Amino acid sequence: MNEPTEARLQMAGHWLQIGHPERTLDELQGLWGDAAVDFRAYLFRGAALHQLDRNAEAIDVLKDGLALHGPFLPLLQVLGSALRAEGRLPEAEAAYLQGLSLDPNDPDLLIGYARVCLTAGQAEKASALVERAASHAPESAVVSAARAEVAFALGNDRDMRKHSTEALSHDPEDPHARALHGTASMLTGDSRSGYNSLASAAASQPGDRDLSEAAREAKLMNHPLMAPLRPFQRFNPLVVWIAAVGIIYGLKLAGLRPLSFVFAMAWLGFCIYSWVAPPLLRRWVNRGWGS
Repeated sequence: MNEPTEARLQMAGHWLQIGHPERTLDELQGLWGDAAVDFRAYLFRGAALHQLDRNAEAIDVLKDGLALHGPFLPLLQVLGSALRAEGRLPEAEAAYLQGLSLDPNDPDLLIGYARVCLTAGQAEKASALVERAASHAPESAVVSAARAEVAFALGNDRDMRKHSTEALSHDPEDPHARALHGTASMLTGDSRSGYNSLASAAASQPGDRDLSEAAREAKLMNHPLMAPLRPFQRFNPLVVWIAAVGIIYGLKLAGLRPLSFVFAMAWLGFCIYSWVAPPLLRRWVNRGWGS
C-alpha cells in the first residue's frame, strides 16, 4: 500500500476518533484496489455509519468485512452495537459471544454485551458483566459509564450519581458521560447540576431529540417557580397523596380540626399550583428554547 493511501486511511480513522463520521466516509470514498478492502476500511466505514445512526448500512459493511477478514474483535464489537441499536438483540448477543470466545476478558466486548442485556431487561446479568470488565480495566471511563447505566436500570440513583461523576472526571467533554451525570443529578434532587450537564450534552449532540427534551425538562425543573415542587419529584405521587390524606384525618381524630382545615386548604393550594405552574412554565421554556 502506497504512502498516500495509508495516509488517507489514517486520516479516516482520525476523523472518526474526533467525532466527524461524515469526514471519515469522505476519506474512504477515495480508496481503491487493496486499500478499499483493507480491514480498517470496513471498520472505519461501519463505525462511521453507526455513529450516523445508519445502522442497517453499517451492519452490511461490517458483515462484509468479517466475511473477508474473518473474526476480528473491533469489527465484532461495532457490529454488536449496531445490531443492538436496530433492536436485533439475539444477533447482537451472538456477535459479542463470538468475540468473547476469542478474548473472554476484553472489556469493550464485555461492556457491549452488558448493554445488550440492559436493553433486554437483564440488569443483574449486565451488572455481572460490567464488574467483570471492571476487574480488567478498573480506571476505564467506559466502565464507569456502564456502571452508571446499570445503576439506573436497578433504580440505584445514588450509585448512578457516583459512577457518572467518575465517568465525567475521566472526560469532562464526553456527551454520554454528561447525559448520565445530568440524569443522575436530576434523580437525586440536584436540578442545577442536572440542567448544566444535560444542556451541555444536548448542545454537543443537536440531532438527539431525546437528549434535547431531557435538557428542556431539566431547565423547567431548575426554574425558581418550580422550587416548591422539586422535593415531590423524587417520591411516588400516590404515596404523597396518601400521606397528605393521612395527616388531614389524623389531625381530625386528634381533635385538631382547625389545624386539619388549614392543612387541607394548604394542600389544596399546593395541588392547584402543581397543576397550573408546570404547563405554563413549560410553554414559556419551549418558546425560549425555540420550539
